[in-house]
Amino acid sequence: MPQPLELALAEHCARLLSRGERRFFLLTGNAEACQQQATTLWQNGALWLGDGPAECLPQTSQHTMPWLGQEYPLVVVNGFSGLSPEILGAVGGAVRAGGLLVLLMPALTDWSVFADPDHRRYVSQPEEMSRCYPHFLQRLLRLLQADPDVWHWDLSAECLQAPRLQAPLPELPAVAWLRVADADGCLSAEQHAAMLAVEQCALAAKAYPLVIMADRGRGKSTALGLAARHLLAQGKRLVVTAPSQQSAQTVFRHAGQHALLSFYSPEMLLEQNVDCDLLLVDEAAAIPAALLRQLQQKYQRVVYATTIHGYEGSGHGFELRMCRWLAAHWPHWQQLTLTTPLRWAISDPLEPLLANILLLDADAPPLPATRSTTFTLQPVSSAELLQDEALLRQLFGLLVLAHYQTSPTDLRLLLDCPDIEIWLWRDDLALYGVALLMREGPINSALAEQIWAGRRRPRGQLLPQTLLAHCGYRDAANYRYRRVMRIAVHPAFQQQGLGSQFIAALTQHYQGQADFLGCSFAATPEVLRFWRKQGWQAVRLGLSKDVATGCHAAVLLLALRSELQPQLMEWQQQFQRQLPVWLAHGLSELSTEIIVPLLQSATVEPLTAQEQQDLLAFTDHHRSPDHCWPSVLRAMQVQSAELALLPKLSAALLIQRFWQGKEWAWLAQQHQLSGQKAVVQQLRQAIKQLLLPQGGEEQ
Repeated sequence: MPQPLELALAEHCARLLSRGERRFFLLTGNAEACQQQATTLWQNGALWLGDGPAECLPQTSQHTMPWLGQEYPLVVVNGFSGLSPEILGAVGGAVRAGGLLVLLMPALTDWSVFADPDHRRYVSQPEEMSRCYPHFLQRLLRLLQADPDVWHWDLSAECLQAPRLQAPLPELPAVAWLRVADADGCLSAEQHAAMLAVEQCALAAKAYPLVIMADRGRGKSTALGLAARHLLAQGKRLVVTAPSQQSAQTVFRHAGQHALLSFYSPEMLLEQNVDCDLLLVDEAAAIPAALLRQLQQKYQRVVYATTIHGYEGSGHGFELRMCRWLAAHWPHWQQLTLTTPLRWAISDPLEPLLANILLLDADAPPLPATRSTTFTLQPVSSAELLQDEALLRQLFGLLVLAHYQTSPTDLRLLLDCPDIEIWLWRDDLALYGVALLMREGPINSALAEQIWAGRRRPRGQLLPQTLLAHCGYRDAANYRYRRVMRIAVHPAFQQQGLGSQFIAALTQHYQGQADFLGCSFAATPEVLRFWRKQGWQAVRLGLSKDVATGCHAAVLLLALRSELQPQLMEWQQQFQRQLPVWLAHGLSELSTEIIVPLLQSATVEPLTAQEQQDLLAFTDHHRSPDHCWPSVLRAMQVQSAELALLPKLSAALLIQRFWQGKEWAWLAQQHQLSGQKAVVQQLRQAIKQLLLPQGGEEQ
């Protein structure tokens, strides 16, 4: 008679603990049977995610992940509640050595037709979920069946009379896995070196940044906490920041509570002048590089700890966007990499399995030494990606490098979303770029009216919804859009025009197939300049900063049919007229480096004779600029395209004084001028340049 499952697993988990390993355990059948069987495995200190019995304290949150930074002997993921790739990736690191990651799923034969609740996030309306593809689960099944270390228990109807494992549990020879902490609490020489490096960064005579990179479970956060404990004992004031306070739990647990230790969000650190001897940034890859650069410039003595592969963000992307910048601006910066796992043995099979399932270790494709001169725009379907694992890994690796927010959820988007169009930019030998475009619009009139009125905000449909709800353009619901959701060019060939060529090829392809190409992205000067260079028109700028990026979102469009150009120009002109109003209020702190690329030609009445006289009285005589304020505003409106071409100082002073209302003292300090008189003199010169555009050369 077969041994009961819970007894067999208890014996094997004891053996797993002695080996320092963990296992993926797949439990299949109907939802009720799987939950009942998983309940028999329950133990104190375990974690249940998704629907489950009350005694297991199930957690249904799909976003806050309050269990991050903790360890569990058993984690149950109820796939019947929706198999979130991001949750699966995150929870893998929460299973301690000797533990199991249990996944409840339907019978294997039903995966292709399973109505996964997680599909809700990939369509606009619930009734559209049936349009999603089953490719993610089909690939998952293939990978699980190919892994000999995955345990599978089948509870489907034909097996209920005598449930047994699909294959006998393998014999696990006992292997001694010992973790002995040194006097400082470190479990390896690598971790001890990292702890000392953090302390040295705080105590060195000259400030410099330190980067510690490691995969999960290597003890980087613990090293930060142990170093913090030593530094606090010496009276040093330390500040910790991270994507959330929850994700910095390990640092605080090892540092201990102390009056000189505090947590601030990245945004608060930039808004306030926080006094500290050392700033510790945990999970730095999940924080926008633009924010990290500002933090570095402001606090200077900074330690960055970041995950190389994982749901927290891409360490490879961090290397490209941040480490290169640090090397260019801080020649004495230092970097350490931790390679040895501490929370489980090197032989643990769960970590590489999850990395394979979620492509956490995907890298950009290798490229030939010389760049090709002939590229092809090639579409690829999610069904083709399902059958071509090598191409899928290369494509996803490029996306990870290009965007710090790329996550396992994006993998399922690629494979399952019915409205995504995937494009490759390649030659016969290699992949140089990838673009993901979403089909959006038109929206039926009844729903569009609800969106316009602010009563409905369905998922997706970002471009038409933004134009309806935020801009108030009812006609926007009638058009077909292709939104460039992501575009990536291999890092080795960036800044060589490939991105512009890629966009031009996409534009040519979509002529006649859609009405507008569009994009919505975190507005940085570099990205804005790129899209404006392609001829795309700015039609909106978000009034609040995005929590994830720390930036305002910009929306730009390109008309794909000549008869729609007047419509686009009408939207663009409306934005141009409204921008000064927003800058005087909600966007009063917006950088002029963001504002200038947004400025475009305006169709307004020319300056009146009186306005010209007012400006002359200021530029060539002694009238106060405040008394000429209305005329200066009119001049900036009429000459908005020329304003964008002025020298940086001239454009900044005009925008900051007359649109954003900055005080004289602030302007003088910001631009290192001697005082109000010096600012006024610069403004006189700026207005002359504005009215005589030939003087507006870039400084």
